[in-house]
Amino acid sequence: MPAAELTEQLADWNHASRVDADERVVRNVALSGNVSKNGYRYSDDALSRAVPLYMQRPVFLDHAGDPQRSRDRSTRDLVGSVVNPRFDGGRIRGDIRVLDTEAGRTFLSLAASASPGLGMSHVVLARRSADGSVVEQIEDVISVDAVVNPATTTTFHEQVADAVESLTEITQERDQLQQRIALLVAEIERLLPFETQLREMQQDQAVQRLLATAQLSAETISEEFRQLLRSAPDDAYRTALIADRRWLVEHGRPVTPLSHGRTQRPDAASDIAFASAIRRR
Repeated sequence: MPAAELTEQLADWNHASRVDADERVVRNVALSGNVSKNGYRYSDDALSRAVPLYMQRPVFLDHAGDPQRSRDRSTRDLVGSVVNPRFDGGRIRGDIRVLDTEAGRTFLSLAASASPGLGMSHVVLARRSADGSVVEQIEDVISVDAVVNPATTTTFHEQVADAVESLTEITQERDQLQQRIALLVAEIERLLPFETQLREMQQDQAVQRLLATAQLSAETISEEFRQLLRSAPDDAYRTALIADRRWLVEHGRPVTPLSHGRTQRPDAASDIAFASAIRRR
């Protein structure tokens, strides 16, 4: 992972520290811890190797006004510098030699008052592990700053770095998910013909089973009727169609007309009498 600018804040920086007002030195100040509030930690090796980088590093009041230009600082905010840095108990500690300036006097007053709102915050250029969980190397110490209420939030620099890293991870997860979806779609398209064939086989089996118990003659079961049964939504609908066909077969047969022969053959006299009666009219 490329080096990124990180800002860490310590609220308990003055635990075991001591203010020597006559010498204008604040001794045994915690400059960096091994656990970040941003979800990663500093390895002991990275901290111990970074000790020389803290020597004579400037100490300022507050962070830079422009978070993206952390090296551009005003001399009016300069408190002093770090001397005698050392790795002790999982932390980098050092003494702060304070200048006789307005910023220096303000810092001495705050340090002597043990104000709970004051803390130390270092700005470093560091390199983290591939998964981002461990700071493996500190390449440069830009400054050590005295800030108010240091335990509340991260700085803009670190937020941006973490946001970029998170966005990269999310983008990678999105791409992997899209690849999985594409593979699933391709597999579904490959299996669709088999699924269609299986469904048609199941429909044919259902139709054959119902027709076998329907006792319909072969001539009453046309291919069109079979297709109608196959397209039916379920067996209940197919059963109703078969029952309807059975009723038509049983009640829809044509009836042969019946006729009766004459019971008496007319004779010639009857025909003559009938004709005479007509003429008289």
